[in-house]
Amino acid sequence: MLISDGQPTDNFSKGLNVIMDHGWGKKAVRMAIAIGEDADLEVLQQFIGHSEFKPLQANNPDALVRHIKWVSTAVLKSASSPASQPAKTSGTPTTNVPIPDAPDVTPTTANNVW
Repeated sequence: MLISDGQPTDNFSKGLNVIMDHGWGKKAVRMAIAIGEDADLEVLQQFIGHSEFKPLQANNPDALVRHIKWVSTAVLKSASSPASQPAKTSGTPTTNVPIPDAPDVTPTTANNVW
């Protein structure tokens, strides 16, 4: 899981290529949480590497906590016991992990917004 504002301060592409050069990197379910409304979602989407999964948005502390809990419980549980591996479709990355729906993070009365 990557938690970031999506504004790399180093050679992001080089680092991602190193990860993807390993078998575990290609098979990993990569999730990203965008911190703040000005996060670069395109960079985070490149890290995820799957068109069906979008970066989660955390614009306040409550949303960040809910997303971290969701990724560290629901997604981890799915990744630990995948149901089956779907057939590959041309041009679309696939995953053998059924990803549950992300939690609802509709704004609360929190005054602390990023």
